[in-house]
Amino acid sequence: MSNKDDQDWIDLLAGQSVANADPKTVREAQIFRAALLAQADKTQAYSEIPYPHIFKNVLSHLENNPPSSVKKKQSWFQKRCLTWLVRRESNTVCQISWAFATVFVLAMSLFLVFNLYQVNQMDRSYQLIYANKTEQMAKQLRELSFHWEGEQANVQAFGPTAHPSQADKAYGAGLLTAREAILGNTEIATETDWLKTQWADYFELGRWSVLLWTASRFHREIPATFWTGQPDMCAHFKSAFKARTATDEQAKKVLYQLDTRIKQCLGKLPNQDKEIYKNLRVNLEKMMSFLAPPSL
Repeated sequence: MSNKDDQDWIDLLAGQSVANADPKTVREAQIFRAALLAQADKTQAYSEIPYPHIFKNVLSHLENNPPSSVKKKQSWFQKRCLTWLVRRESNTVCQISWAFATVFVLAMSLFLVFNLYQVNQMDRSYQLIYANKTEQMAKQLRELSFHWEGEQANVQAFGPTAHPSQADKAYGAGLLTAREAILGNTEIATETDWLKTQWADYFELGRWSVLLWTASRFHREIPATFWTGQPDMCAHFKSAFKARTATDEQAKKVLYQLDTRIKQCLGKLPNQDKEIYKNLRVNLEKMMSFLAPPSL
């Protein structure tokens, strides 16, 4: 681990923007920063901590089932955290040692959850939708167009020239990738491998947006178990984007969308009331319209 990498890690924890930082360093520092913020924010209920039930059980589970790759990551992540600690003043370390222990466990839980749970949950959700895909579902997905497609693209062409941000483009790429994946078009390629960049959260949010839109539009065809993990997914995204707000203005807009359009609906599902699914679908369409770029 280089001195530059150490300094980047510390600067990112402080909420600073670091040019040319390793995307992995950026992502992992954001996860740890999210844990610090969750611990410090005493106004939030415990249920607001991302994955509270996993937080309680993840360490004991890993003790019983310690995959070698996780052991390696845990040791590396612990070294990162200790690097942050030893650069503090000695009296400060004494004062925060207990709090840090709590935050460290939470950070480790978030780190492991992100790598072991969130991706698997996303994949499982897609598998459920793909396994229950119907011709009508495929037809509706083919008709689902974004800002840069179809009539919307023609309108944009006569408007002011737009220069989408990297965050916008990552979100749009996630939308496109998700739609085509459900349709079975695996050959779709984007110019950038967004999962290897600091904008990976936006890419994953785009994928999740289409996943939820499809499930809410065709809730009768999708097993009720699909909805079990979605509040946790929402909590994950809230945590990830909250950690970005110090240096990323767009992240504040995402948090607002998640809080006002998505979270409340997910907490009521599954449900016999079809209006809840309709409200979620409409809210997702508004969010996709708001966050999607005018061009890719």
